[in-house]
Amino acid sequence: MLLDLVWLGSEELDHEEDDEGEKQRLQQLEEAAERSTVHKLASIGAVLSSCPVEFRRRLGWLKSGRFLRLLSVLAGLAVLAAILYNAAAVDRIPPTYSIRVSSTSTGGQALTLTAIDVDFSKNVKRDTAERAFSISPYVPYSFHWQGLKLIVTPSDKLPPAKTFHVHMAAGVEDLAGNAQGGTGDFTFTTVDPPSVTAVSPALKLQSVPVDSPIQITFDRLMDTQKVAAGLKVEPSFAYKVSWNGAILMLTPSSPLQFGTEYKLTIGDPAVDTDGTRLPDYVTSFTTVGIGLRVTGVMPARNAAGVSVHRQIAVVFDGPLDPESVSGAIKITPPVSGSTKVIALPDDRVAPAKATGTPTGSGPNVLVFTPDKPLSAHTTYSVTMSSTVRGTDDQAAPQQTWTFETGEPPVNALNQIAFLSDRGGVAGVWLMNPEGSNQREVTSELVPVSGYDISGDGTTIAYGAGGVVKVMSLSGDNLSTLTPGGDFDYAPTITPDGTGVVVGRRDGSGADLGYWRIPLISGADPMQVATDGAPGLGSTTVTGDGLTGKPGQPAWAPRAAFSQDGSTMLLVRGSDSAAVLVDMTGATAPKKLSIVGDSRPVWVPSDAAFYMAATADNGASWTYRRVTTGGTVTSVGPAVSDIDTSGQALALVVHASDGYSHLAYLVLPGATPALLTDDPLFSEMSPSFSPDGKTVVFARVSSHSPTVSAGIWIIRRDGTGLANLATDGTYPCWLP
Repeated sequence: MLLDLVWLGSEELDHEEDDEGEKQRLQQLEEAAERSTVHKLASIGAVLSSCPVEFRRRLGWLKSGRFLRLLSVLAGLAVLAAILYNAAAVDRIPPTYSIRVSSTSTGGQALTLTAIDVDFSKNVKRDTAERAFSISPYVPYSFHWQGLKLIVTPSDKLPPAKTFHVHMAAGVEDLAGNAQGGTGDFTFTTVDPPSVTAVSPALKLQSVPVDSPIQITFDRLMDTQKVAAGLKVEPSFAYKVSWNGAILMLTPSSPLQFGTEYKLTIGDPAVDTDGTRLPDYVTSFTTVGIGLRVTGVMPARNAAGVSVHRQIAVVFDGPLDPESVSGAIKITPPVSGSTKVIALPDDRVAPAKATGTPTGSGPNVLVFTPDKPLSAHTTYSVTMSSTVRGTDDQAAPQQTWTFETGEPPVNALNQIAFLSDRGGVAGVWLMNPEGSNQREVTSELVPVSGYDISGDGTTIAYGAGGVVKVMSLSGDNLSTLTPGGDFDYAPTITPDGTGVVVGRRDGSGADLGYWRIPLISGADPMQVATDGAPGLGSTTVTGDGLTGKPGQPAWAPRAAFSQDGSTMLLVRGSDSAAVLVDMTGATAPKKLSIVGDSRPVWVPSDAAFYMAATADNGASWTYRRVTTGGTVTSVGPAVSDIDTSGQALALVVHASDGYSHLAYLVLPGATPALLTDDPLFSEMSPSFSPDGKTVVFARVSSHSPTVSAGIWIIRRDGTGLANLATDGTYPCWLP
């Protein structure tokens, strides 16, 4: 009733200025309302009655129309404030975020030890954010939170030169339950491995001052201690190491030797400050000489496992006076022998096309030939006196060095053969399956360009300087198969061990094709293919014999025989074309429509040849099945080298990182399984162990394909990766 009266009173007041009577009625109604209120609120009135009359009179303004209008306005404002408060206080906006990597190089690429940061605009339910995160290709990681930031830390260092894609799925919720409806994506690439960008003196620079410092500039900051641990100089000399940012300076403590080639290698464990490995780096320079300069010695300085049949040789940069070399070589323990001056074999130019002897040239190699084999497992010290003179009467500096002999092998059964120049020039070496007892087999003064070992492991045929020789593994019974004036290459021993197939050119360099030479007598050779012999120039290959190209050199054996020896699949040296050769001579050789760059293999269980080849001028490479009748079938991807265990293949394939890696598959038609994937290396020359469970292979630096990264083994399931030798290439695991 009180409310009704108040409202009524409010309406009446709106007309008080128009009608005085209305004012009187309104006053009466107000008085009645007052009496009714006082009556109903007797308890309040009783309290108020104790107050002075003046106090009640002062409260009379509450009965006025102005107060009631004000009260209505305040009520409306309160409702509006409640609406505005609700609109402002209740959060209905989903969270936003940004994705980035925490550590980048100066070029903007991600470091291999980086984390991925996801920065949110507000607090979120962490489990929803963690479920939304993913990275491809997958790497293990862990989550950490710092305020509004989600930090994703990979469990291991990321591989270099690898691209990753980060994805945030929809459904990330803030604390109020507002969910992010969109997705987020971010792609980043890790840095390349560290590299050397400049070197002083420059690579192979001649006539370098003997007091010249060596300066190596890297593309980033390096771990100085790890680089120092991986640094080696040959011949060794004392030096001071200093750093200026990414520049390494080596200052010789005393002048270097005159006329000496110095080789500097930086390898394992050298890493950058992020822990990423430096691919093996090699540089060299030669100091200024006084008169004759020594350009090489054989056996090499500090070489171990040297053949007992070795000659001792010193190579100079100019022709020698033969009268000055008598007694110039002294060996300790004492070794008797003879000294003479020779010119090394050189097959770069055919003698019939030579234009004469250039002025100032002539025999430039001093050779000491022992009267009998050296003692096994013995350290020898060699001193060449300064009495040696050139034809211009200029003196040579004295030379002193040491080497250690190995033990002559009886046979090569269940051992690994490979090429290495650790003896001073590329030659054939043997080692046990776990890498022990590494020793030299051949003892040539020019590079061995190709070799093959008989199935019983007792005989080796090899080519060096355009000459093919055969001998026992022990080094005895050495004989030359090359007729005078011809050039022979790529020796391949027939399955029955009675003959050797070689590619031949005559003294003018003309192509004479391929010939089978009997091993028993060496007489009555038979031509099996009329053309396709490798070209001249095998002595141009330096180091371990690497050419920097996939596959085996043209001068290496690139042929396989059927089980009965009646058919040979040959990859020719002249143009790498594949040719089927009937060894009986009943039918002419059949040239196939494919081109290879490596040795094929015969798979007895399939009665067919397999080889890596291309049919489109190198646009694509696959491994092919070739029957003895000449039918060619493309089977699967492959780059170059291939080997078989009889039931399986080991292949070199082009992997996703852009480099060549080793793969394994079981015949027939299985999908190759990648065995290696380190982007620092490319793999080559796989060869199965006799039981087919392990593969030996060679590695080269991904960025320096002519630099060996050693000989390695791995089991066919991808486990047991191990390094057997720090140098060498073209390994072969003998049965």
